[in-house]
Amino acid sequence: MKKIRTARVDRYRPHGDGEHRSVAVLVGLIVLGVVLALGLVGFIVYQGMLRSDFFQLTAIGIEGCRRVPKSKVLELSGVDIYANLLSLSVDEMRERIEAHEWIAAAAIERHWPNRLEVTITERKPAALVNRPDGFHFVDGKGVIFAAALPPEDMDFPVISGIAEDVAEGSEGQLALREALSFVGYAGCGNPILPRQNISELYVDKDGGLVLLLADRPFPIYLGREQMKTKYGRLVRVLHWLYTHKKFETTAAIRMDYRPDKVLVVDKGAS
Repeated sequence: MKKIRTARVDRYRPHGDGEHRSVAVLVGLIVLGVVLALGLVGFIVYQGMLRSDFFQLTAIGIEGCRRVPKSKVLELSGVDIYANLLSLSVDEMRERIEAHEWIAAAAIERHWPNRLEVTITERKPAALVNRPDGFHFVDGKGVIFAAALPPEDMDFPVISGIAEDVAEGSEGQLALREALSFVGYAGCGNPILPRQNISELYVDKDGGLVLLLADRPFPIYLGREQMKTKYGRLVRVLHWLYTHKKFETTAAIRMDYRPDKVLVVDKGAS
């Protein structure tokens, strides 16, 4: 029987793999070198710009100041006229300026090559809060921000009886916000009950609001919640009392009597 001879076939081994790897490594090293060189050049250029007089501040504009002097804002910013505009940290400047109790926000813009513009937004008092350590201003958002000391303008409604704790969600904060919302509705310009006629809003032992007017001696029990509705009803009640000449005989007004009723208490009532 005839034997069949088989030929041995060697595996194919490409000869170019090592050369390709070498080329790729070389290209990578070249790219890395270029990147490092560009970074070094950029660093050197940046350091030179930091020392350049071209970016030295020549003017600092400050806008929005009413209560806070411009000199105080400049002091808080920590910037002097010899500073380099490139080296300034706008975020750090903003934090320092907004740390002032009367400043709610500060916007800072660079105007290249050598001018800085600072625009502040001051807090606007909505009322005075009577606390154990004295009167403090509070804005419309419920932020108690500064002690009210003469000769400052203190012609604002007074909110008293607020708990010391006015943290988010606390009873003190809820009562404060309800009082401020009522003051806000009174500030819309209705001549029957303007904000200027609110002498005091105090929180009673049940957490309800009691209103005292500047020109009337009787209390008005507002209770809690629905301040917009109660303000509108109170305006109508006050108008009725005025037209019917009933102010002199009124002992109290209860806005918390029933959800849909207002009780006017006569001085002769037992």
